[in-house]
Amino acid sequence: MKRHGVRACLVGPGIDARAVIDATRPAVVVIDMVSAGASASNLCRQLKRDVDTRLLPIVLICEPHDRGARLAGLQSGADTVLHMPVDFEELMARVRHTVHASQFIGDLESAASIIMTLTAMLEARTCSPGHCHRMANYAMALGRVSALSEPESQALYRGAFLHDIGMLALPDAVTHKSGPLESHEYELIKSHTVVGDALCANLRTLHAVRPIVRHHHERLDGTGYPDGLRGDEVPLLAQIVGIIDVFEAITAGRAYERPRTADEAIRVLHDEADRGWRRHDLVDGFESVVRAGALESARRPGPLLDPGSAATRPGSSVVSVSDRPADPGRATDR
Repeated sequence: MKRHGVRACLVGPGIDARAVIDATRPAVVVIDMVSAGASASNLCRQLKRDVDTRLLPIVLICEPHDRGARLAGLQSGADTVLHMPVDFEELMARVRHTVHASQFIGDLESAASIIMTLTAMLEARTCSPGHCHRMANYAMALGRVSALSEPESQALYRGAFLHDIGMLALPDAVTHKSGPLESHEYELIKSHTVVGDALCANLRTLHAVRPIVRHHHERLDGTGYPDGLRGDEVPLLAQIVGIIDVFEAITAGRAYERPRTADEAIRVLHDEADRGWRRHDLVDGFESVVRAGALESARRPGPLLDPGSAATRPGSSVVSVSDRPADPGRATDR
């Protein structure tokens, strides 16, 4: 395998394959089911159940006509199954493919972990426990009513989590102020949209959320910020997050203002729609999910992408297992 740039570690009879895998952190595991028998499926299941190895690609090798072994291998979590006799070039192609797929999934999990870390920092900084989770869950409830596509829904969920990420760059004296903002302080607060967009600019996985981060304070009549967009120029996902942000600001309250009821928040949103700031159908849709009881479920924190923690990234070797060897101070704008 050296000529392919791969370092292999062969596990023979009497050797604890799992211990070798844990010690070497391989990029992929190749298991010979012909000689390993039932232990092959057992090892595969163990690896896929463990949070530290569940993304580890596994290639199984079985007899060409052994349908039972093939199904058992796939059911135990194997990424691919090859038949004997193995074509070495095909094996290497499958190894490269499974490693690349695993790394891609690992990158997604890493992105999720980054988002969750940033979320925790943001909530600690703004003294608003659960705010980002509520924003994401409210937004998804409205997104379902709006019949979004799967990519749009994922972007909406992430964007709702990160919509105020630019607040991390603002001084505590402004973000924690217990009274209405002065004009210059309000301008500083407004900059969080542009700052947040810049923070997300260098992360490819966050490209789809940038319009949400930048434009969730735009208004359809052009009086919003930072770019004064009008009508359909305001991205739909940003409009959704903007509606949820107003609702959350009113019902969660601020240091200088008591929380108000959901009914009061809905009235404010309808008033803003009448002013030409919001789409009436989106406000009506959000009211319907609140009236339907989605409010309480939205307040319960949920997972971002995966309930498990990010798996440890595999190394660069291969283990082969075989028993053969608005307005200043306005609450809804903050």
